[in-house]
Amino acid sequence: MKITHIQAFEIFDSRGLPTIACKITLDDGMIVRSSVPVGLSVGHHEALELRDGGQRLMGKGVQKAVEIVNTIIAPVFVGKEPNSVQVDLDMIQMDGSENKSLLGANSMLAVSMAMYRAHAYAENMELFELIAMLYGADTVSLPIPMVNVINGGVHAASNLSVQEYLVVPYGAQNFRSAMEYLVQLFNVLKQMLVANGKSVALGDEGGFAASFSSDTEPLDFLMDVFEQSNFLNNSLFAVGLDVAASQLYDPKIRLYKFKDNDLKTTEQMIDWYVQCSKNYPLYSIEDGLHEDDWQGWSTMMKTFGDSIQVVGDDLFASHPERIVEGIEQEAANAVVIKPNQLGTITESLQSLKLCQEQGLTTIVSHRSGETCDTFIADLAVGSSATHIKTGGCARGERVAKYNRLLEIEEILLQQEE
Repeated sequence: MKITHIQAFEIFDSRGLPTIACKITLDDGMIVRSSVPVGLSVGHHEALELRDGGQRLMGKGVQKAVEIVNTIIAPVFVGKEPNSVQVDLDMIQMDGSENKSLLGANSMLAVSMAMYRAHAYAENMELFELIAMLYGADTVSLPIPMVNVINGGVHAASNLSVQEYLVVPYGAQNFRSAMEYLVQLFNVLKQMLVANGKSVALGDEGGFAASFSSDTEPLDFLMDVFEQSNFLNNSLFAVGLDVAASQLYDPKIRLYKFKDNDLKTTEQMIDWYVQCSKNYPLYSIEDGLHEDDWQGWSTMMKTFGDSIQVVGDDLFASHPERIVEGIEQEAANAVVIKPNQLGTITESLQSLKLCQEQGLTTIVSHRSGETCDTFIADLAVGSSATHIKTGGCARGERVAKYNRLLEIEEILLQQEE
C-alpha cells in the first residue's frame, strides 16, 4: 500500500486561532487526517511553531507551515509505503535544527500524526496497537485521567493565578467508572458554583472560569463537592494543581507575582504547597516553579519526596536532554509529554520510554488550543502512560479524547473475551 497524496491546510483550533491539519491519501482510496494542537502557556524550551506574522489573522496564520508540508515534505514521501518511524526520522534529518526551526514543529507534527494513522491502517491495526508495537510493549493499559475542573491563569478571565485545578479519580476500577464519577463531580461542582453566585462559564480547557476570594478557595469547593458526592470517604479522588509558575515569575525581581499582587520567593512558593498538602488531598503539583530554577525544583523534591507527584512540564518541554538533566538533578518524579513540544510522535515515544525506564510517572497531555483530533488518547494507551490530561468534562474537543478512551476500553474488553 502506497501514499498517493499528502496535503496540509489551515484550520482553526478551539480558541478560534489558526492551526495546521494534514490528510494522507493511500492508493486504495483511504484518507487519514490529523490536526495539531496549539499551546498558550508555552515554555521557552519547546520546539518552534511556525507562524506567518504580518497583519493577516493577527500574525497567527500557518500558511507558511502549510506550504512547507505541501512543497517540501510531501514530495519526499508520496509514492512510498507509510512507515511512521522512518518518515519522522527523515523529517528530523531534513530539518536539521535543534528546535525544528527550518520545517517547523507544527508542520512536522501534522505529517507525523497522519503518517502514524496511515501506517496503522496499512497494518490493519488500531492506532494504539501500532504505537504499542513500535514501543515494544506486549500489553497496554488505560491512563488515569487528570481532569481540569477550574481554570485560572492565562486560560481564564478570572482572578485565579493557578492555571488548573484538577481532580484525579485514582480509586476508580476502570476508565468508564472514572468518567462516570468525573461527570457526576463536574455537575455537582457546577450546581455549587451557581448556588454561590459564581460563574459557570468555561475556560480554554473546559474547566469553570469562576473568580474566587483566594487561590485556595477552589480547593475548598472541591472538598465540599467530594463530601457531597461521598467521594472523599471512599478515597476515590485527590486534587492536583497546574500552577504554570513560569507565567507568574518576574525575572527582574526574581519573585512570583500573583494576580492579587502578592509576591512570593521560591521558598514561599514551596511553603505554600506544603500548606496545601496539609489541608487538602494533594496528589500532584505541575510546574510549581519556573522552568529554569533547577535548584528550586530539587528543593521541592526533597521537601515532598514521593508523597506527591512533582510534575515538570515547562521544565522539560518533553525533551530528552532536559529530562536527563532533571533525573541527574532529582528535580521531579513525573513528566508531562506533549507531542507539539517536540514535533514528531516518534520523539514523543522516545521521551515516554526514557521516563518509564527511569521510573518517572508519565502524563500525556493536550494543549489549551485543541482540535477534535483524538491522537493523544491512543498515544497514552499505546505507551501505557500513567495519566492523561485532556481538559474538563465539557467542550467537544476535550470530551472527544475521553470518548475515544472509552471506545478503546471496549475494544480491549472484547479482545479479552
